[in-house]
Amino acid sequence: MSVLTRRVLVLNKLWMPIRVVSVKRAFKLLFAERASVVLPSDFSTYSWEAWAKLPVAEGEEGVQTTSSLIKIPEVVVLLKYDKIHKRGVRLTKRNVFIRDKYICQYTGRQVRSSEADIDHIIPKSRGGKNSWDNLVVCSKEINRRKGDRTPDEAGLKLLKKPTKPTYSRLMIDPKMKMPKSWEKFLA
Repeated sequence: MSVLTRRVLVLNKLWMPIRVVSVKRAFKLLFAERASVVLPSDFSTYSWEAWAKLPVAEGEEGVQTTSSLIKIPEVVVLLKYDKIHKRGVRLTKRNVFIRDKYICQYTGRQVRSSEADIDHIIPKSRGGKNSWDNLVVCSKEINRRKGDRTPDEAGLKLLKKPTKPTYSRLMIDPKMKMPKSWEKFLA
């Protein structure tokens, strides 16, 4: 995996998380003076010029330019954008997996997307809709066993009632390794 495709958390001017971008995109924002790097340990901020002058410590990765090695930022804050993300949350298979953290909602076991289905709690054949409160991640084995029945009829119990997630809850895919420094901003 290229260093430039690593993920960087983007905060708006109010220091609220709004998206995750690649290191390449973060560098473009920094170079265009549209963002500053945030050092999560003490919340200090750095312009592109100041950040580019910081030494890369042993064990840290950086991006090699023709003249220097530049540290990879983990968090950037936009300098002018202060809007709060109000976009609706789209109901997609991927978003259901992220909401349920790739965990079968009947067994509690972690499942890979290749070993899982999206289950209609109330089957479509009985009027069940494609909605946030009727769809859950389920292992293929359990979904075959459940078939065209409700969980009660199949002797299954949901771990929790499914709900529509917020945009910020879907921002981080559980399969993605999240830097510890992001926790301060996503709590």
